[in-house]
Amino acid sequence: MLALSLLPGSGSAQAVDGWKNSSELSFVRTGGNAASSTLGISTTVTRSWERTELKMEAGGIRTRTTRFERIAVGTGSDYRIEEKSDSEVSAENYHARVRVDRRFSERTSIFVQSGWTRNTFSGIRHRLVNVAGVSTRWLEREGQRLRTAYGFTHTVERDVVPDPEDSGRFLGLRLSTDYWLRVTGSAEWSSTLAVDGNGSDRSDLRADWVNAFSVAMNERLALKTSFRTTFDNQPALARLPLRSPAGEDDGTVLVPREKLDRVFTVALVITF
Repeated sequence: MLALSLLPGSGSAQAVDGWKNSSELSFVRTGGNAASSTLGISTTVTRSWERTELKMEAGGIRTRTTRFERIAVGTGSDYRIEEKSDSEVSAENYHARVRVDRRFSERTSIFVQSGWTRNTFSGIRHRLVNVAGVSTRWLEREGQRLRTAYGFTHTVERDVVPDPEDSGRFLGLRLSTDYWLRVTGSAEWSSTLAVDGNGSDRSDLRADWVNAFSVAMNERLALKTSFRTTFDNQPALARLPLRSPAGEDDGTVLVPREKLDRVFTVALVITF
């Protein structure tokens, strides 16, 4: 309801820019002695009015890996090759976000944002973060932009392996920066950083940092490389089998996953 109240009414303002879309597509496949395929898709839709901006994002990356097991059956001089294969998803993550900014001065805006994430290999079945805050434009000129934002968050998280000591709901704070630079006439660089804190636990700190460099091939197509780093100081738990020193099964234990995740992508960008 809050997001809807920030949008301009049908007769209150004329659109400054029409709908714009930028979509990214990446695909890698290997075959032969080893086989894997990685598909990445993301899209960003924006629209600007005189005092209001709307931005919607969605995307995901999925990797499937096939492992082969080959054995020879017969004698040393007369045998046949038998092959078995096992295919499974080895990495995947998905996200969706919507944000509305309403400018009330030349440099300052209020905004609301809602973002959903799923990354089961990091232990997150789903995470929903709602943000409301203030954004400041420090630079807004041709070839360079810098904006910071500060907001209150409400997080709802459900992990693959539930933490018995965590309710999965909390209020917190978010600080973020968004920087864009036109390096040359056809190349640009962007860097976004968001840091989330848990208002109930100071040690529960998360960060999401994305750096991207793109080169335009023509008015509609570009090549883009990006490197994303995510940090979680209190990562989700994993359930591991426990074995005794004698090698016997002895139940399971809960251990934290890795704090740092990294994703490097090369994509074709289509803008219209």
